[in-house]
Amino acid sequence: MARRSSLLAKQVISVSSARSLGFVSQLWVDAASWIVALVEVRPSLLSGEAEKFHFEDICQVGDVVLIEDESVVGNECNLVGLNSLVGYNVVTSRRRNVGKVRGFTFDINSGAMESLELDSFGFSIVPSSLVSTYCLFVEDVLDILSDTIVVHEDAVSRVQRLTL
Repeated sequence: MARRSSLLAKQVISVSSARSLGFVSQLWVDAASWIVALVEVRPSLLSGEAEKFHFEDICQVGDVVLIEDESVVGNECNLVGLNSLVGYNVVTSRRRNVGKVRGFTFDINSGAMESLELDSFGFSIVPSSLVSTYCLFVEDVLDILSDTIVVHEDAVSRVQRLTL
């Protein structure tokens, strides 16, 4: 399993040309299937126009993210039905607040999501050592409504503490 935060800011390199294509700036999730679908890359960590490629185009992840060929970047990548999830409110079906999404874990080979990482702020830039973080499995999610994730009422009892 990999964490969203472990892919962010990694350099993306084309195997065929050994050219740097930029840095991972966002992961986009298809919440209908709970799969990481797209990777967003920017030429600089702080700015530049974002380009996207399909998660399945990743060959290998280590110190850098390798893709076979730079031609996969900028292909037709539609964001309809995809979510970044970070910052989304998480509530139970009775609207009881559970927290905010700060990240998620997923299978690095398939992109299949396993869990959401929650805290009270929903900002992944705040180090997890400074806030209490929790884990909620995606099986507990009922629906996503704009910027809110609705979970089963009894999901609260299954939330696992990660830090602090």
